[in-house]
Amino acid sequence: MIVLGMHDNHSASVCLLVDGEILAIAEEERYTRVKMDSGFPKASIDALIEQYPYEMANIDYVGVACIFQSYKDFATKRYPGFKIRDFLIEENKYWLPILNGEKPNYLKVMKDYINLQNCHYDLKKIKNPDDSEELQNLRRSHIADYLNISKKKVFFIDHHLSHAHHGFYSSQIDTDAIVFTIDGWGDFANATINMVRSGKLECIYRTDQFNLGRIYHFVTLLLGMQPEQHEYKVMGLAAYAKEHYIVEPLKVFEKMYKVEGLDIKPLMKIKNHYQYLKNELEGYRFDAIAGAAQRYVENMLKEWVRNWVKETGINNVILTGGVALNIKASKIISELDSVSKIHVPMGSGDESLSIGAAQYMWSVKNDPTLLQKIDSPYLGLGYSNEDALSVLDHPYVKENFNIKENCSPKDIASILASGEIVAYMQGRMEFGPRALGNRSILASPIDQNIVQVINTAIKNRDFWMPFTPSILAEFAPKYIINPKKIDARYMTMAFDSTDEAKNKLKAAIHQVDSTLRAQLVFKELNPRYHAIISEFSEMTGVGALLNTSLNIHGKPIVHKPVNVIDEILVNPLVELNYFVFDDFLIYRKGKESI
Repeated sequence: MIVLGMHDNHSASVCLLVDGEILAIAEEERYTRVKMDSGFPKASIDALIEQYPYEMANIDYVGVACIFQSYKDFATKRYPGFKIRDFLIEENKYWLPILNGEKPNYLKVMKDYINLQNCHYDLKKIKNPDDSEELQNLRRSHIADYLNISKKKVFFIDHHLSHAHHGFYSSQIDTDAIVFTIDGWGDFANATINMVRSGKLECIYRTDQFNLGRIYHFVTLLLGMQPEQHEYKVMGLAAYAKEHYIVEPLKVFEKMYKVEGLDIKPLMKIKNHYQYLKNELEGYRFDAIAGAAQRYVENMLKEWVRNWVKETGINNVILTGGVALNIKASKIISELDSVSKIHVPMGSGDESLSIGAAQYMWSVKNDPTLLQKIDSPYLGLGYSNEDALSVLDHPYVKENFNIKENCSPKDIASILASGEIVAYMQGRMEFGPRALGNRSILASPIDQNIVQVINTAIKNRDFWMPFTPSILAEFAPKYIINPKKIDARYMTMAFDSTDEAKNKLKAAIHQVDSTLRAQLVFKELNPRYHAIISEFSEMTGVGALLNTSLNIHGKPIVHKPVNVIDEILVNPLVELNYFVFDDFLIYRKGKESI
């Protein structure tokens, strides 16, 4: 049986599932080069058709995540199109008038943002923008026509049910478990709980009151950062807040919602979360606001999960949905005595909804026990030999770089050990927002000064944001404190660092709280990347590398080698001298090859 999973809002993607196994996942942003791109994922589908023509011509079912979508989201491409200023304009033109008792028409007050060609769907056919069923029919027809299949093969899957299926089937937990989905919003809910027994998921709780994702969204905006993209910056900043600064702003959050047994209880009627937070947090330090928001999220999640674990007697926990990207909160939950195992899937945000939708379709049309667990992150598509060779003929490369063939792991490790930074790519893309050794910028983690070099010369990141380590699995006990043996292959969990890590991985741990978001690298999962780190270990005695995603700030992770040239190397603000893809090394003229 062949199932295509699809998600057509922000972080759009498609997933090809054949005979219970996921063959590939394509994220729209990697092809359009627009971070978190939204709408019908045409470029991703085209890429799958090119790579898997037989399977794409013989689709049995299409599972589309999200039963309900918003016409205005499609018409404005609000995510990812809106920037900070646009969200503030929207607040003043639409949401604030509603708070004052007016009834503005969104499409009129935001008319300057409307482009009906934005999302590939023919929105001109929609007679009533408020009719969700009409929009769903348009989506179904367009999908069926593009794939040349019957509309009867296209099904719409609940947003949170899609999250839950991806969470469970990407885990190595094969016994009973509780799956918590928590995010900003999807199909009229922002949190659900699914019980897993005998390999089958059953939703036992659903709420629209768990507004942690929405609160974090608005805190991000209040602090002058990009909602839906820069929440991780708020989390990174939070550790810098002094404990006594957090006390008062934390009370602002605690007046909003609380955990009461198994439920979430609103403590006041909040008509506009942004205006409430803006007014109540005025006068507090920026780091105190970040610290208080983070503490509130941690406390709420910890209490809620603990209560459900106690109620059900199930101590295996899976966290998914956008809020699960908050690794500090996941760490707090992992430390609960009542939690035995915890899993946060790679790509727990909406980019994975296509996976969960495909898995759900399989589970209702076939035996769910035949669904294969995801055990590799390298499920994106790769690039061709022609793509690789085209870089060698690129005019910018010919003018500014030398080329070395047969570049070995030892060669790469030698460059890194000398203190240089290497852009590295190989094979198929990692799925999700974390670079895991196939689309990475690599450096030695030993010297803390490399952080400033990467931030200023390449990534243009904020000073407070930490980098992360890729650690040889056999070195894990030396560097991370992980008594519960939590799966750390995908950089989805934070850990406390050992004294040895504080000494030898200074550039790859958080500079304030010394936590690290580790990737454990196993030889059988990524042999070449493992070999590079092993060679580096032989040279330096350190079995880890600093690893950050291969992109510049504001752009998606690269897909093909030419993306590195056109988006990174030619950028006058970037200073990067070494780029390795396959076994080619291109190095800037005037630099040594090894």
